[in-house]
Amino acid sequence: MDVTGNNIANVNTVGFKRSRAVFNEVLGQRLLGLSTSNSGVTSGIVGYGVKVGSVAQNWNQGALEFTSIPTDLALNGDGFFIARNSEKYLMTRAGNFIFDENGTLVTTDGIPIQGYAVDVNGDVDVSQLGNIKLDYGQQEPPTATENIVIANNLSTSTAVGESVDTQTGIYDEQGRLHSVNIRFTKTGADSWDYEVRYTGTETTPPFADITGSLSFNVDGSIATTTPLTLTWDPNYVGGGGTVSIGVDKITQYDRNSTASVIDRDGQTSGQLESYDFESDGTMWLNFTNGERRRAYQLVIGTVNNLQALENLGDNFFGVTPGSGDLMLGRAGREITTSIVAGALEQSNTDLATEFTDMIVAQRGYQASARVITTSDELLQEVVQLKR
Repeated sequence: MDVTGNNIANVNTVGFKRSRAVFNEVLGQRLLGLSTSNSGVTSGIVGYGVKVGSVAQNWNQGALEFTSIPTDLALNGDGFFIARNSEKYLMTRAGNFIFDENGTLVTTDGIPIQGYAVDVNGDVDVSQLGNIKLDYGQQEPPTATENIVIANNLSTSTAVGESVDTQTGIYDEQGRLHSVNIRFTKTGADSWDYEVRYTGTETTPPFADITGSLSFNVDGSIATTTPLTLTWDPNYVGGGGTVSIGVDKITQYDRNSTASVIDRDGQTSGQLESYDFESDGTMWLNFTNGERRRAYQLVIGTVNNLQALENLGDNFFGVTPGSGDLMLGRAGREITTSIVAGALEQSNTDLATEFTDMIVAQRGYQASARVITTSDELLQEVVQLKR
């Protein structure tokens, strides 16, 4: 009844796993007059009743409830989130986490959740675990434009001497955007000149205009091009480096001219705007400049023998000698479990089952009590025989 009552009490506890009482028969005494000879007759041993052998945990997956809260995380599969309290690792299925006042991802009890950090190259450092921290004051630095790719079509119907314009922008090293016009002028049946010209508002242009040419085969594919490289004025503050202009993806077909920039790197600086978690536990940072960068990856732990885990309370479990060592991995890689963001795993307690178990336990106890009453009445009869 204690086990059933605990299951019912935790029917709404996030990540709770129901338990069941496992009973064992108590070895009793041998009845007088019955032997254990090899005659094929079973020995006359009467048991002394029942005892609790163990309380086993049911580790079946609980239902997922979607909350749309980004720090609510659920495990879809085996394993546990790992928290660290001082030098001790704790295991939990309850993923109702928050970021505390220091920006650390913690449980509702303030215990930090563990994960792997991502280095400056975007690689996950699996050499050591650490806290997952969020800094809302974090900025993404600007990067200068280094490559521009122009594609699509220049119409074969364009008359010689006519031009086609397309606009784009170029970021300098301080994140300023400079307007640029790219003009294609037809010089022959299958040949064009093109010019990259600064169209910004600064009195002194940060780079000089450059020109090149391209020609096409009879099937409209590119034949030859003059690769262009834009060079910043060495005296311009924020300039530096070069910008490569690629035009080898342009075609010349008999349709409208649609030549335009399809790819351009570089960006202005950005402020951290939001964050989100993916199914592999990767935490991504989203910046106002459109940049998206991963910062951490959650770690998942498991053991060989789940039934030997120590229940520490507050939805935490700890390893024991019987459970085996804690094994760590990443979702979708070393461990097949996936992480569902914006959701919580609910208790796997089923009220119908618990009430059924409660009624069975009650009736079984009543029947056992009736046996004692009946035995007492029989003993009373024996006493009365002597009178």
